[in-house]
Amino acid sequence: MTDLDSTDSIPTGFLSFSLVSQEIISVLFAFYSYYQGDMDLATFYLAMAALLLVGLGIHSIFDRPRTARLVLAMVLIGGYFYLLSGASDGSSLLWCLTIIPVLVGCFGYRNSVFILAAVFGASAWLFYGPSLFILMPPYSDVTLVRFLSSFAVLSVFAIAMDNSHSRSLNRYKDLSRRVDQIAHQDQLTKLPNRHDMEQRLEKKYQQYRLVNQPFSILLADLDNFKFINDRYGHDVGDEVLHAIGALLSEPLRGEDVVARWGGNEYMVLLPTANSEAAVNIAERLRAQAGKLAMDAQGDQLRISLSVGIASIDKCTGIDDLISTAENGLYQAKHMGRDMVIVG
Repeated sequence: MTDLDSTDSIPTGFLSFSLVSQEIISVLFAFYSYYQGDMDLATFYLAMAALLLVGLGIHSIFDRPRTARLVLAMVLIGGYFYLLSGASDGSSLLWCLTIIPVLVGCFGYRNSVFILAAVFGASAWLFYGPSLFILMPPYSDVTLVRFLSSFAVLSVFAIAMDNSHSRSLNRYKDLSRRVDQIAHQDQLTKLPNRHDMEQRLEKKYQQYRLVNQPFSILLADLDNFKFINDRYGHDVGDEVLHAIGALLSEPLRGEDVVARWGGNEYMVLLPTANSEAAVNIAERLRAQAGKLAMDAQGDQLRISLSVGIASIDKCTGIDDLISTAENGLYQAKHMGRDMVIVG
């Protein structure tokens, strides 16, 4: 299962939302502090809003989400400890609690466990530890207990929710990948299926029209497959199909693709091969198929392939390319099988 709990996988839309929402909250608290006559606190909130605006610009204009995320974290955590140690207004503690879901959403549940644990521990030390250099505001014991309890509960809840969201997203990604695999892969041979090959052919044809690089296809059919199925059963037939798929794939070049076209037919896409090169490849594959040793119920199976070849530089499009390869295969079948014919 894919692990989505990383800063690279966190949606940038949430980062933008966090920057904007925290900026709005900071501005609102600035106005509130101003009307309460606390100019220092109002100035502090406005400074936070300005820094958050810088972070939003870094993210939106320069497309640097990691830097913007770091700016957001520094502003939130720095503001958090400033308010704890420098403001006695209870409303400031409310703002401090808003950083929890933002940090979890921006850094993922695994990273935020350590971040929030460190913030919680430092907060407890400020409240109950020796005040060496910081003169803490005179919070009541009830206020401190309520704040730390709320911080802990909200942290656990936010981390649990993000963990649940990540797991759900992982399952969705897995399911989407499996559906895509089923849609593009033949389940018996594990090769690309016809639908996948059709998409590859269309894409390759568009490239051919741009750069005029010829490509070819091979349409290979397993000879006498019906006889194998009827005499030895479908299990043996499936084994033969799987073996032929593996045989066709092994000697190909890295850019070549083999797919199960349907039934006992396979198509091979040769992206850089002209007609002459395609014939050489097809003959090699046909010869290797003839050497394939398979036993069924004490009998030695004779495996052979008939192959039709088509090259795009001699065709008018994908449909004509496939039709030409089918004509070559048809001729090979009616001329005695186990041969290669250029359509």
